[in-house]
Amino acid sequence: MKTFARTYWFTWGFLVLAALGTGGAASVKDAFFGGLLAAVVSAALTRPYERLGLRYAPLLGALAGAGWVLAQMLRYRWFGDADEVAAYAWQLGTQISVHAAAFAGAALMASLRPEERLARAVGAGVLLAAAMTAVPYGFIAWVDHRLAGPVEVILLTGADVPANAAPVRRVGAEVASLAPDEIALLKERFLVVDGPGGPEAIDDVGRRYWPLWRKRFSYPGNPGGPVRRVLVVLPADAKRLDADRYPTLGQGDWTFSAGEDPRGLTLVQLGAEGAVATSARSRFAALTIRLRQGAETAPVVDRVRPPATVAAAQRELLAFRAAQVCSLAIVRRSPVGDFYAPDPVRRGIAYAFDYTVVGDDLREAQPEAAPAPKLTEPPVLPAAPKVPAPERSGR
Repeated sequence: MKTFARTYWFTWGFLVLAALGTGGAASVKDAFFGGLLAAVVSAALTRPYERLGLRYAPLLGALAGAGWVLAQMLRYRWFGDADEVAAYAWQLGTQISVHAAAFAGAALMASLRPEERLARAVGAGVLLAAAMTAVPYGFIAWVDHRLAGPVEVILLTGADVPANAAPVRRVGAEVASLAPDEIALLKERFLVVDGPGGPEAIDDVGRRYWPLWRKRFSYPGNPGGPVRRVLVVLPADAKRLDADRYPTLGQGDWTFSAGEDPRGLTLVQLGAEGAVATSARSRFAALTIRLRQGAETAPVVDRVRPPATVAAAQRELLAFRAAQVCSLAIVRRSPVGDFYAPDPVRRGIAYAFDYTVVGDDLREAQPEAAPAPKLTEPPVLPAAPKVPAPERSGR
């Protein structure tokens, strides 16, 4: 029984220390109780460890540790919610390396115990487990630091507004602000001035751009990390003729790099037919952004004549606004195989400011005021007859 106990406590102790040191557990409670169950499996293999001997016992332990982690992954997929699955999938590589190392170290200790002293057996197991944890975890941490951090995209676009006016944002939209270093980067390519709607960038042909939104895209399950920032300048929809009521909806598909520096700032200008101009010095293909502009179905609008009724014109305008959307996805490519699952594609993101049709009366239709009820005069009661006062007789 002492041999089983040594295997059990070695496995449990190393799992707790490794989980706390590598971030392989969400809390001390998870590391404590998770290690208790995993150590039972390792202790149950004590006799096979002793029979296989020094050469093959660590291999059996490593396979058993990896199998335990995969079994836990299946348990989360079958019985856990989406957040638990994403969090465990994010830690899958670290969990496999830690459990394989703990089981292999316990196997080496169990196979050496009949012949060596206990201190030497424990020391050999600890060294093997530490080496098996440090090497893969170091590689995983290096890749995660470079590729798995959040990406913050700031979209700048234009609008057809007068020179002394600012575009109108959609209802409920948050005002995107620019940091000082972001304004400094814009000044390298644009003329940046403070206008009525805040900072605006003006290109060499006089087109004006304002920050529309700022969104952060995180890898599922990743609690944080260094943040990349990408300034994306998207051309505004333009009218074919000056008399058109609506501009032509933009259609495009661009793929561009998010930059090599995990905490870097990149400026990207999008053009026609997938053209991209970026401030990045080198193309970092391991982390790219794909932006697709345009809805799946185009709205049916009359660009020349407004509809006959105000209600029909309002429906037409709402359909046009709903079509001014884009989708954005972060694509991560690890140096070894498919290290990361695909990031979820964010769809239905508005790429334009709120649009108003010039010349159409699209104000909300007001219900006709109900006629005020006629006030009936209260009935007039007849006046009471005057009674003559009695005469007074003099004395």
